Amino acid sequence: MDMSNDKLVEHQDKPDVAELTKEYVRSLHDGYSMTKVSEADNIRLTRWTGQSDDGKKHSKNLSEGDQAFPWEGASDTRIPLADSIINDCVDVLTTAASRATLKVAATEIGDVEQAAVANKMMHWQLDTKLYHTINREAELLAQHGLQYGWSVLFVGWDQRVALKPTIITMDQIIQMLEQLEQDDPLRDFPDIIADPDREDEAIAIIKAQYPNATDSDAKKAIKDLRKNGQTNIPVAYLAVNQPTIVALKPWEDVTFPPETTDLQSARVIFRRVFLTEAELRSKIVNEDWDEDWVEKVINTAGKSVEFFEFSQSVTNLSVNDTITRQDNLIEVIYAYTRQVNENNMPGIYYTIFSPIYTKDDSGNDIYAKHELLDYVHCRYPFIEFRRERLKRRVVESRGVPEICETWQNEIKTQRDSIFDSTSFETLPPIMVNKRIGLANKVGPAVQLPVTKQGDYEFMRPPARTPNTALNLIDIVERQADSYFGRANQGVPPVQTQLKQQRMVNNWLTTWTEAYQQMFALCLQFLSQEEIQKISGSGVVPRSDMMQFDFVLKYDVRELDTEYVDKKLATISQYVIPQDAGGVLDRNKLIGMVVKAISPDIAEELIVDQATASQKMYNDVKTEIGLMMLGNEATYVENDPAAKTKMQYAQDIVSRNPKAQSALQGDEVFQQLFENYSKNLQMSVMQEENKTVGRIGVSQLT
Repeated sequence: MDMSNDKLVEHQDKPDVAELTKEYVRSLHDGYSMTKVSEADNIRLTRWTGQSDDGKKHSKNLSEGDQAFPWEGASDTRIPLADSIINDCVDVLTTAASRATLKVAATEIGDVEQAAVANKMMHWQLDTKLYHTINREAELLAQHGLQYGWSVLFVGWDQRVALKPTIITMDQIIQMLEQLEQDDPLRDFPDIIADPDREDEAIAIIKAQYPNATDSDAKKAIKDLRKNGQTNIPVAYLAVNQPTIVALKPWEDVTFPPETTDLQSARVIFRRVFLTEAELRSKIVNEDWDEDWVEKVINTAGKSVEFFEFSQSVTNLSVNDTITRQDNLIEVIYAYTRQVNENNMPGIYYTIFSPIYTKDDSGNDIYAKHELLDYVHCRYPFIEFRRERLKRRVVESRGVPEICETWQNEIKTQRDSIFDSTSFETLPPIMVNKRIGLANKVGPAVQLPVTKQGDYEFMRPPARTPNTALNLIDIVERQADSYFGRANQGVPPVQTQLKQQRMVNNWLTTWTEAYQQMFALCLQFLSQEEIQKISGSGVVPRSDMMQFDFVLKYDVRELDTEYVDKKLATISQYVIPQDAGGVLDRNKLIGMVVKAISPDIAEELIVDQATASQKMYNDVKTEIGLMMLGNEATYVENDPAAKTKMQYAQDIVSRNPKAQSALQGDEVFQQLFENYSKNLQMSVMQEENKTVGRIGVSQLT
């Protein structure tokens, strides 16, 4: 294509659907993409021509004239090496995604409070609202990325309107009409309802007040109001208003020109979806799709743009074991293009069209929608995950099947040879004297008449020990494990951890970008009241994304419980006792320990530092109030927070005139407060004694 005449560069009020369709087909076909997908599927799912369900070779499954080799019923086992490697890596990646620590940090000191609100918003979305969605899509993203070399995550915003029945009574109608002007014709609405001859007029008023009501809904409402004084009216409401995250499969759910080096600089990105007729019709209301286009495209159900359609089934052992995915579904393409207007101002525009139905009866381009994408982050709503980065182009990343195909074949060859060798040794061919021929059948306890020795004799199998094959299998598996970072006794653990950590870091980079886009959309589409309700704070972060740094980290060594135990023991035995200057933040340390032991429990137990400090302050205040009433305080042995509690107690008493007066005149309170203070002081002294015991002296400053 001549890039100087790129028809997708300049924005037009009406899109060039023919050019988009041409570019879409080019994106699918160039680079043998469909062949790559089919080959990766066949390797991972261990499929080949002539396969049988029993894992043996049979001539009947082969092309006419071909015979099973080396013999009928020889081994034809399936070795899922690629599948095993992918699933093991998916386990690591999905665990990293669920356990990774997300921190939204302020870039300026004045944004600390807003960053705290941002943290609460993101954790609410990830741990509550989208918990199951993210778990599901994370696994799909990892599966696609590892199998095909790359995959894409779509991050958008989902707003859907639905109908719910709302009770309307005559009393409510009368109260509403009383607020109208005296000459407003609607004030006669109760009389209109009561008059059967004016039913058409009443129906028109109902439909005007409740636009989502149909003629039958309005008729039923009028009858119910006339007879019972109340009715149910379908009223539209915002049923869904939240981020949406979808993992997209390469070349099936998402595609782009093969020369693309980075999705954010792509000329165009295509996303393909299949919708039911009900979903398609709902888009008219929810997303303002062209109604005429919808009615036309419904007739394309079950059809898809012409390109090589690989099998949708995970197995392909029988001719009838395929899935026709397009049945009753309508193919729709979203085309996202970065274009400039007449003033050379850039923007991302999206066009929704059907590659099958591109022109109307008059020959004009037809489409569902074409407008500027209104996401404030001004980025494509796509983030790629690449298994490796060898070259700039996104598609030049190899999947696991492409890399380990020969290793998988080597193991299969050796496994088949062991099986066949065992079969040969268990019942080797029998040499029969030619003059006897096949007159007798050989079997257990069968009497065979012979005239001389050697009439029947087992053929000696080839001299070969199975250890050779087993050793080769072990070498190949160790090589594969070393390459992909799988645990293996023959691979140094440090090497395995380095491979896994690089994979995890690459993976978390994708999710960090996704969370940044998600947060920007939350600020854009959620109301201030919703944000305050989620965060429990009156502070609402500004819509400027540049004020926050998103950090997503996970150490793969934490998968090893023995390593975690040793790390915690080292901190407790060596680090904490040496903290004479109070450098360590004990609250953060406790939080880290609990998270290392159990992330799920940590979510329930750990509160933020401000909340923890406020709780401790209130606890001290409660203790002082109870002591003023003559109650004994609750004493704690070796209280690590004793020093802070003493400061809080002094502050509370200094601010409370009644407490100061009680210390002067109430002897019981004096003794109780003195005991409370001594208990706290003892804990402080015991902590200081630990330091004295190590260094031999008390610090003077």
